[in-house]
Amino acid sequence: MKPIVDFIMYIVGLGPTVLIPIIMLIFGLCVRVPFTKALRGGLMVGIGFIGLNATVSILTDVMNPSIKNMIQVMHLNLQVIDVGWPSASAIAYGTAVGVSMIPLGIAINVLMLVTKTTSTIDVDIWDFWHFAFSGSLVYALTKDIVLSLFLASVNMIVIMVTADRTAPLSEKYLGLPGISIPHAYAGSFVPIAVILNWVMDKIPGVNKIHLDAKDFNKKFGSWGEPTLLGFAIGIIIGILAYGFIPSITVATKLGKIMLMGVTLSAIMIITPKMAALLLQGVVPVSDAIQSFIQKKFSGKRKIYIGMDTAVGIGSPVVLACATLMIPVALLFAFILPGNKFLPTIGLVGFVFMFPLIVSITHGDFFRSFIIGAVNVVLGLWIGTDLAPLVTSSARAAHFTIPKGSSLISSIDYGSNPYPWLIVQVAPYKLIAYAVGLLLIICLCWWNRTKIIAEEKRREVAIQDKK
Repeated sequence: MKPIVDFIMYIVGLGPTVLIPIIMLIFGLCVRVPFTKALRGGLMVGIGFIGLNATVSILTDVMNPSIKNMIQVMHLNLQVIDVGWPSASAIAYGTAVGVSMIPLGIAINVLMLVTKTTSTIDVDIWDFWHFAFSGSLVYALTKDIVLSLFLASVNMIVIMVTADRTAPLSEKYLGLPGISIPHAYAGSFVPIAVILNWVMDKIPGVNKIHLDAKDFNKKFGSWGEPTLLGFAIGIIIGILAYGFIPSITVATKLGKIMLMGVTLSAIMIITPKMAALLLQGVVPVSDAIQSFIQKKFSGKRKIYIGMDTAVGIGSPVVLACATLMIPVALLFAFILPGNKFLPTIGLVGFVFMFPLIVSITHGDFFRSFIIGAVNVVLGLWIGTDLAPLVTSSARAAHFTIPKGSSLISSIDYGSNPYPWLIVQVAPYKLIAYAVGLLLIICLCWWNRTKIIAEEKRREVAIQDKK
């Protein structure tokens, strides 16, 4: 058993930057893409991920000192410390549930593809840590590994169906042809986004407010263009972070504020270019998979390649919403009744929250921002509630608790509605199994009917062309 566990942990340790290009190469060869073309595609995916990670790192480096300053200005001193998603993933994969989730997740994906209950080939294996995290919390609560893996699997199936149903919107509004996003953090906000978007459609006046990327240009002229928009957002964040600190000189304040403006401007321009590089690698393999499916299944079925939500952060609306949400989240942490969670490290990860929200709202900044704000409020309460369990899971995974803190959580999946719901039902084992089975049966049946209906439409379209 130990060699298998060691091999799985080795795979996990590769990280998405190495793992996903290898998987893309293998898929390319399986659908008869020439080796050099498949290798180039895989490398372009890796290059794109490195570029996207670099832009997030640049944003993190400039934002973290600003966040600390904003916390100081607001006099925030809360009990639950944010350890960020890298630590949360380490906690998830540090348990028996986490180690088991990769082979189990691959088996689930294959079974769903064969039974036509998904159209997504999820190559984003590293991000199975989200499902492992849910299972690890259940295990910390119940010590029942079967129940833990079952509920982690339910989490995955829900996200796979969500990825299928949002893929056409991601194609249209994020510019991601042939790609779906089976990313648990992004996907978990889709039901809330659908409900709130519907509610805003029904509110007179509010339903007339629309502000997408084109509207930015119309309403704000040159200032709606990504370069100047990023600069303006950076200046606002810089003023909030440094403008009210009496201990630094005016000249230093101006320098810090200008650095923030230029950095955000650069992020708005560089990030879409990195996403475009990644897509250059995905498209040849995606096209080859579609050609292979057409030959084997008479062109009836469309298959999506499931990728990390990082592929969607190149949207100016995503970047604008995520950056402006940082001071809003800190304000909520300060004023929200019952909140004990202080988000810090994970705040920059808001860029991974918004891609599917933006898809649901058809690229609308106003609606995406409102939906994001509601999710942040819920997330702070959830993060406070789950903190004891997250801390217990961290100790079980031998994760070092930061000095000076007794409770930890993560603004990523530690303050997310899906793990919270799973944890609420887990103590009632029979109910958990019954609800879980009913949920996945209904979702898989619904998704299968959608896939079959789409196949019929594609078949009719092909016949019409002939």
